[in-house]
Amino acid sequence: MRGMGWLIACAALAAGEYAASFFPWMAEAWPLTAALAVAVALAGYGFAWRGWHLVFLFALGVSMFLFASVESELNFRIRPWMRKASVQRREAAAHVASARSAPAPLRRELSRRVAMGLDRDRDVAALNRAMLLGERRRLPPQMRRTFVESGTIHVFAISGLHVMAVAGMLYWLLRLAFVPLRVAGVAALPALWAYVWVVGLPPSAVRAATMATFYFAAPFFWRRPDATQAWALTFFIVYLGDPAKICDVGCALSFAVMLAILLALECGKSIGGARAKALLVTFAAWAAGAPIAAHVFGRVTPGSLLANLALLPAATVTVVSGAAGLMASFVSETAAAHLNNLAALFTKAMAGVASAVARLPGANLETGPWPTWACLLWYAALISLLAAARRWRLRREYARSVLGATRPVKS
Repeated sequence: MRGMGWLIACAALAAGEYAASFFPWMAEAWPLTAALAVAVALAGYGFAWRGWHLVFLFALGVSMFLFASVESELNFRIRPWMRKASVQRREAAAHVASARSAPAPLRRELSRRVAMGLDRDRDVAALNRAMLLGERRRLPPQMRRTFVESGTIHVFAISGLHVMAVAGMLYWLLRLAFVPLRVAGVAALPALWAYVWVVGLPPSAVRAATMATFYFAAPFFWRRPDATQAWALTFFIVYLGDPAKICDVGCALSFAVMLAILLALECGKSIGGARAKALLVTFAAWAAGAPIAAHVFGRVTPGSLLANLALLPAATVTVVSGAAGLMASFVSETAAAHLNNLAALFTKAMAGVASAVARLPGANLETGPWPTWACLLWYAALISLLAAARRWRLRREYARSVLGATRPVKS
């Protein structure tokens, strides 16, 4: 699998930062761990030791985390996912992002355009605004509770789903305008980052836009786009830039779910049928995020596995049609109203599915916080399942190639 070396390198860095998070009292010793990382790099490269770069990345992760926690080591709590310092940094970053986001008058104007043609149904207009612009505060309390209980409230967080849908739409619009393939991806990036700026620069959207930047810019530099490498480069930028992110739940969920989707798509290349692939991707995304949510919140939502089968495609259509309606509103309000109503049709379907799933018995379970070892066992089983699926795919492709080579040629 292409990019596997990148994934192992990311795992080594994350393991080092996570291990260091248990020993904040060693923060003053960061020069020693940094010197150890340099020594490992020099010795490993000089003597050609196998795997030296993984040890180097582990030591680098330790030293980076300790260096970042020198001044705030007394604020750390015992559990690495519930750090006070991490919360303070996140709140400060959110304040800075809010100050740099689009002006309030512009956001209000865009919010008005997203709801064109939906004057008679304020709840549906609120759903459209929440889906496209992340205005979750407009959701009615009962509707918000329904999505929380069904484990699908994540569709309203501006994240990889929204950014990738908008990026794909912009890319294909440029291709329809006969923009060359090599340039189309780069040409779509300014509009994509403008969208992220308008919605307030949420961290999940910034991460997704960074990954999209690496992916769509590759053809411009005569390189083949690789989603796994784009994910890994984004991972390194985030965790080297702010090692405390290793304790951030939202960051962990974003990277884990996106990686699971990429691996599932890679392993399911030979699976026939869109339904089977959708089921595989949905299961992988749920399985990747379930242990983190259970470890932090003590809650498991099996119902979301069923709900996401319908909600994720519907959310993609909603975001694409809503974004198209927003752009069309500057040309024709009638066209914008039609596109907004198309988005509203799917948001209504999403609300109906979420309500039906929330009423199912066992859709939302209180389990208590999972211990770390249980999460590790879960991920070990998930990785084993993905490896088995990959081996099955490779054997199937090999069998097809052998049968194709031995098949008699008709004269």
